[in-house]
Amino acid sequence: MFGLRVTSRVTKRRLVTLHKQPLHLPPKSPAFAIPNHEVVDEEIFFFPRDYYPARPGETLGSHYQLLAKIGWGTSSTSLWVTRYRWQSERTVTLKILAGGNVKSARHDLRIAETIAQKNPSHQGYAVIRKCVESFELKSSDKTHLCHVYETMREPMTYFQQRFENRRMPLPVAKAYIVLLLLGLQYLNAECRLIHIGKITLDLKLANILMTFENDKAIPRFIQEQVLKSPMHCKTDPVTNHTIYRSYNDLGPMDIDDIGNVLPKIADSGNAWQLDKVDPETKSQNESVSTYPIQPNYYRAPEVVLGYGWNFSADIWNFGVLVWNIIEGTELFTQVEDANGRYDPKSHLAEMIALLGPPPKEVLKRADYMSQLDYSCEIMIEKGKLGKNARSIFGGPYFDEEGKFPHEELIPNRKLEDTILSLDDSERELFLSFARDMLTWVPSERKTARELTEHPFLNFGGHVPKEFLEKNSWKDPS
Repeated sequence: MFGLRVTSRVTKRRLVTLHKQPLHLPPKSPAFAIPNHEVVDEEIFFFPRDYYPARPGETLGSHYQLLAKIGWGTSSTSLWVTRYRWQSERTVTLKILAGGNVKSARHDLRIAETIAQKNPSHQGYAVIRKCVESFELKSSDKTHLCHVYETMREPMTYFQQRFENRRMPLPVAKAYIVLLLLGLQYLNAECRLIHIGKITLDLKLANILMTFENDKAIPRFIQEQVLKSPMHCKTDPVTNHTIYRSYNDLGPMDIDDIGNVLPKIADSGNAWQLDKVDPETKSQNESVSTYPIQPNYYRAPEVVLGYGWNFSADIWNFGVLVWNIIEGTELFTQVEDANGRYDPKSHLAEMIALLGPPPKEVLKRADYMSQLDYSCEIMIEKGKLGKNARSIFGGPYFDEEGKFPHEELIPNRKLEDTILSLDDSERELFLSFARDMLTWVPSERKTARELTEHPFLNFGGHVPKEFLEKNSWKDPS
């Protein structure tokens, strides 16, 4: 392992300022109305959601005053709040779950409690964004569960843009990879959670948030910029519900002291708990699910072909993610068609190009398990219901001899062609590291714990426990 002290090698000339002004900050103008024809945030969903009609200035839970909307999701809208009797230096994030689904809300609360309480002494505990308080909120005939989280900075997607060619210096990238693996180990081995994200959320750069210790700039930026700028919004003429456009930035970041910038895994509410599966054993005979999980780009082959997934699907997800971190690019380039629809056969063709063909035992298992019906039909895209993995993703995609019938889709590129920023010695170590995660057979993938010991991540040091404890945020109340 290594120490984060290696990040001191990063010189200021490697850092670039992408924006002199905050990213996507609404302009200071009285003309803040959004045209009715423009789709905003949660309006993009093709299925209705019972969102709470939050508005700036509203007080919730007796001491949370909403300031500005900073995000939204399939099941919630998040807003910045000021707490502790309106002390301007105390800001937290309030996640308001959609109402109408009591079972889902209880699941979200149970997951949040598990993450926050399971094992605070684990090194990966500090790398997970945790819920520090929850309460219920009534809205007409709906009950909304509200989670309170620490304030965070921008997602890693934006953070990368502060570096030349979107590539973080290698020591920094390696440091973040190990920290994220520790967080993933905490979720998998300690909490027995798999960060699957069901339909739209997953372990991706947008769900990895950056934070500073005792960041005093956020409250100051809110007071000086956010509160002085009207929020862009629109009102539905039928429901009279006002929809606000999210802020995507909380002001400039001074990252000269980059060793104090910590990534944290967020959005674990849609995780699943697999109590009967031990991620360390990697047994092929343990219980698995064929439920369709993971967004298109990160979807593991066992999900597409339907031969059953468990914790190792998270490892595949992470294996794809490291290309985003190291190269600032995507490993898979032909996952969707021209209309943005998922194309399973094209995705599989690229897997074959990069990893070679799947073993026959995998195909035999897929042929049987992909036709096992779910407990009920589900929809992962508009107008398409499916009762099993075969009906959701199509197929079969291989004949009885194991031959892929769409060979014209297989690109002429190998795994070693996808990593361009590393020198020869680092490239070989990285490819070895990647192949420990990207395999057709789930049980052959290394666990998060095993991956932290790979030579690619070895700087001759370790991640000090003191650093993780120092960067673990605690409720100041």
